Order: sequence, then structure tokens, then C-alpha cells
Amino acid sequence: MKAKETYDIIVIGGGSAAFDAAVAAKKAGADRILMLEKAPEVEYGGNARYSGTGFRFWHAGGPEIREFLPDLDDATFKTLQIAPYSEADFLADLNRMTLNRMDPVLAKTLVGESNKAVHWMKDVGIRWEILKEHANVGGKKYFEKGIAIHVAGGGIGQLEQWRAIAEGLGIEIRFNSPVSAIHGNMHRVEGVRVCGEDGEYDIAARAVIACAGGFQASAEMRARYLSGNADFVKVRGSKHDTGEVLRYLIELGAATDGHWQSGHMSPIDAKAPSFETPQHADGRGNTQSRYDYPFGISVNALGQRFFDEGEAQHSYTYAKTGRAVLAQPGAVAWQIYDQKGLRQRRYPEHPATFEEAGSIGALAKQIGLAPEVLENTVAEYNAACRDDIKYDPTHPDGKHTVGLELPKSNWATRIDEGPFRAYPVTCGITFTFGGLKVNERAQVLNGKLEPIKGLYASGDILGLFFHNYPSFTGQTRNAVFGRLAGDSAVRDN
Repeated sequence: MKAKETYDIIVIGGGSAAFDAAVAAKKAGADRILMLEKAPEVEYGGNARYSGTGFRFWHAGGPEIREFLPDLDDATFKTLQIAPYSEADFLADLNRMTLNRMDPVLAKTLVGESNKAVHWMKDVGIRWEILKEHANVGGKKYFEKGIAIHVAGGGIGQLEQWRAIAEGLGIEIRFNSPVSAIHGNMHRVEGVRVCGEDGEYDIAARAVIACAGGFQASAEMRARYLSGNADFVKVRGSKHDTGEVLRYLIELGAATDGHWQSGHMSPIDAKAPSFETPQHADGRGNTQSRYDYPFGISVNALGQRFFDEGEAQHSYTYAKTGRAVLAQPGAVAWQIYDQKGLRQRRYPEHPATFEEAGSIGALAKQIGLAPEVLENTVAEYNAACRDDIKYDPTHPDGKHTVGLELPKSNWATRIDEGPFRAYPVTCGITFTFGGLKVNERAQVLNGKLEPIKGLYASGDILGLFFHNYPSFTGQTRNAVFGRLAGDSAVRDN
């Protein structure tokens, strides 16, 4: 075994939350900082590697967003329709979508610090681009409130930028370095044990920041904690997020929080790989996500609708829609579109599994459904669509069905313009919602709800969300609590 090393700060993880924390600690005055990444160098970065890395934060609208886009020409900027998004707006969205179950102090911390954290990222050198997810109408680009930019180059771009910044500051990164033990107890943490390729060794530190991700890539932990047939889900992100650091810390005496039977679960192509779904070359995120369901209908293996596809814009529903698919027979469903719906696809160039036919009955036969059932489902839906409300894909338009037991609340247009398509989907999990309980300074709490000295956390390992969450809040959480963790770890120790 190697002789024990000593660092000021150890950061467990190599993803965006870990880089946020390490750079923040350096900026706060720490000298020797070590990041321990479980994955090999070619796979480092956790879930950020498989994300488009958009950010939701409160802001004053277009003029403030302009600060993040210094290279964007004025003519293009004038086409961007970016409304202000206040702290109250963000907090209301967050509380509504988490069913008011989030710790209110942490909810206010996440929202209140979001603007400062994203500006801090810009100030330390992270570059930004306009979000690719928007509606183009009349030569103008319309964005949902609160989301307008992402890191240039998407997930890979963010990781490469963070790595250059970290290494430029003298922060050390070790790959192939999984943590096998945490040294300490429920009152104090003093270092870690690393299981390296050449054997185990111990490292002491003034503080440890846990940014090791959730447990979604562990089938055993999914089966133990998540509701439903969680073994059926496909893991959209890193195969290395298997939850062992979370387990070590719970065994040490750390308190837990968040929704342990749930996680970010969205619909993806049924033919997607079991782990690490591919990303678009220009960083726009996952190529096998199937988020266009508001502009069609979804049916299960019985040919019946099973959720309100038009409840809200996809950014408010996608992270729970995968759970609705998971609960269906065989954990599969079909998204059904006519040509009107297909014209609303966000990324028509993405590869996708689908079947196409000239009639609904023929389509049903191709996908193995009873033609009479699917024809009846579509006919009932079409009859319930209204003509007296204008269709508007740029925002919830109130164009709802009438008389259906299961309504469609917005964008309810008839499926009547062939040829028709059916896309098979299943549930893809991105990260789990159950994790460590922290306070507003990112200190990990013990079972007595006291801070464990020398222990901090950020990222997916946090227990923060319940039921659902607004899109792009995960990366914002990483920036907020990573920055708080790095700063607190230096100031407290």
C-alpha cells in the first residue's frame, strides 16, 4: 500500500458538479486539490458526457442573456424571443413540479443562487450558445421561460472546457481511481481510500466533496429502491454511476433525502442501448430522446392512450413521462403522429426507429396492435378535438379535447394527414432522486441533522427532487451546490 498522501480538498467524481466544486475551492484559496474519477480517461465526466447541458436560472430576459453570447451577431439576436424569468417564476415551477416536497430552504437556495452560479461559470471561462430547443415561427425563435442557453459544445464541450480550466489552475485529476472507503464517522470525515489499478491507498484531506453521481446504473439498487419494473429501464447516462459512494456515506451515518422511489425518467427509443445513449455531434444532447409526444398521441401495447400528452410543454413533463411508459404492459409504448405532428419534430435529422403506413389500420398491423382498437382510439381522439381554438406550438395553447375520459390539454389536433408514423419508446433513466441530505452550504448532514465536519456534496448524489423537476435544473443544481461546496469546504476547514 502506498504511503498516505495529503491534500487540502478531495473531490470524488469527474463530472460537471465535481469540476464546479474543485474550481470553486481553488478560487476560494485551497492549494492542493485532487479530483478522483472512477472512470477511465476516455469515459470521464459522468452524466454530463451524455447531456446537452442546458441551464435553467432566473434572469431579466434577452438583454441579460446577451451577456453570455458575445459572438452572436445583432441580427440573429433580434430574432430571439427570450422573456424574463423571475426568482418567483422559477420557485413556483420548482415547487409545483416537485409537489411542494422539496426542502424549502434548499429550494430557495437553488433558485436564489442560480443566477449568480451561472454568471460565475461564465466569469471563470465557460462559453455559451443559444439553446437548440426552440420554436421557429415567422422568422423568430421562441424559447420557454427560464431556458435559453447551454454550454458551447454540449456535454463533451462543457467537460473539455472545465478540464482545461481546472488543469490551468493546478487542480490534479486522477482517472481509474474509484473510492473504496471513506475515512471518518458521522461527526467528521478525514479522507478516503482509493482502489487504484496498482492497489489500494489512503489519502487524507481537510475536506471531502462527494460528487459521485446517483445509483441509476446499478440494477440491484434500482430494484431495491425504485418503484415499478425498474430493471426494464435503459440508462441514458454513464454506466459508472452505480451508487457505491452514496452507500459508503449512508453507512457512515449520513442522512438521506429526496424521492428514493423515483428519478429523472424520460421516453427514449425502444431500440436504444442499455447504457449511454449516443449524443449528437454538435452537443445538442441525446439523439434517442423522444420528446415530441405533445404533438401526437401515445398508446400502450393494448392500443390505448395512458397519459395527457398535452399537459404542458415537454420540459415540464418529460422527466416523469418515462415512468408512465414503464408502467405499461411490457414497459413499451408507441408515439403516433400524422404529418402535422411530424412537422413539429425538434430534431428531424436524428436517427429513429419507426414504422410508417398510409392508414391507421395498416400502421396497427405493422406494429403488432389490434387494428380495430387503434382505429377506435384515434377516431375517439379526433372526434374530441376542437376547431374553435387556434393551434400554437410555441406555448400551451389551450387547444384541448372535449369529452374524453383521458383528456389532452393542449395541442390537440386531429391525426388525419397521412402517411402516419409510430415510434416505439420505452423508459430511460438519467439520474435518481434519492440521495444525501445537505444544508444550504452544501454540508452533508448526519442522522442527527448536524453537519458532518469536512464532508460536502453536490450533483446527482444529492437527495433533492421529488416526483418531477423542471428541465435543465439538474445542471443548475450542480453549479449552485458545487460552488457552495467548494467555497464552504475551504472556509470551514
